[in-house]
Amino acid sequence: MDIAAHDDLEIVGIINHRGGGVGDAPSGPDFDPEHIRRAAMSQEAAGYDRVLIANTTIMPESFAIGAYLSAVTTKLGFMLAHRPGPVMPTAAARHLATLDRLSDGRAAVHIIAGADDREVQADGAFNTKEDRYRLAGEYVEVMRKMWSATEPFDYDGEFYKFRGSSSMIRPNLGSIPVYWGGTSDLALDVGGRVADVYAMGGDTFARAGALASGARAAAARHGREIKVLMTMVILLGDTEDAAWARADRLFDKVTAQMATVGNVAMGGKPGEPEEKAAAGAFQRMLSQSKEGDRLDNCLWTGLNKAYKGRGNNSVLVGTPQQVADTLMEYRRLGVTRFLLRSPDQDRDAIIIGRELVPELKALMARERSLQTAA
Repeated sequence: MDIAAHDDLEIVGIINHRGGGVGDAPSGPDFDPEHIRRAAMSQEAAGYDRVLIANTTIMPESFAIGAYLSAVTTKLGFMLAHRPGPVMPTAAARHLATLDRLSDGRAAVHIIAGADDREVQADGAFNTKEDRYRLAGEYVEVMRKMWSATEPFDYDGEFYKFRGSSSMIRPNLGSIPVYWGGTSDLALDVGGRVADVYAMGGDTFARAGALASGARAAAARHGREIKVLMTMVILLGDTEDAAWARADRLFDKVTAQMATVGNVAMGGKPGEPEEKAAAGAFQRMLSQSKEGDRLDNCLWTGLNKAYKGRGNNSVLVGTPQQVADTLMEYRRLGVTRFLLRSPDQDRDAIIIGRELVPELKALMARERSLQTAA
């Protein structure tokens, strides 16, 4: 990693539309603007660079939440999860550019192709996952043209055709960061062609490094560069024993919940085997949980085991120093952005911002100094 790369760091949080989080069932009103506002302000105060505003076929609309938060925050960026298809890319490009201008350049978009065929059918998408990735690639191409074209343009693709498209509004800096996920060869290739940041779930050093290398190689084949983001759940303690005791309590809590709500609440069908319900990208999380409870330095697979692979629930457990050492190792493998989730996002964000991130930055500075001296 070159010296300049040592200065490249982005810390991302997450905004849910109601109470509840890692290890907790949803609580309170089905849509809670005060919770949304409070979560955004706490993560902004903790020094997070941006937050993910999640979206699925049943969740409140992420663009509207981003617009709301742009008015109650001043520095926090927004990564808006967005699924191509229900909204035309020309309209989505204008929506995003408008939000970016309203927020003074704080908008980003996370393109979600949809790993689960059953879920996307709720919005009328009956195509295959492979089709969705190719469609998503065209979607981003059209959005980029909308953001950059100075004259009306035509577009002829496999999935989209436009004539005389243009926009009166452009993003603050001419474009908007595009995040992208997926572990298949097709997902990596299309992401390498159109995205700015490749986003992956937490994993071991070996597999995370391989995916990061694969994403960068895919971008290089298209004459581009791409950054890499990894999602991790963070469990910190004043001591190592305290952190692992917290992990044990969380595991007991989640397994008790799953014994009650079971597979259906996690997205499966009644009577469907739980391992089958963990389809697509989640199979990787399920496989990880079968390798052992503790992997590498402080990677805990207990939540992936409890949730049967559903979701990105790989966990780093330890003191701020231990977790920072581990994040630094991921950085050496090419991961420069971290989406950090926690059971109590508001409270934990303060600790992460006050203790974990400064420790990580100190390690980065130390390594940069050593590299400069060499």
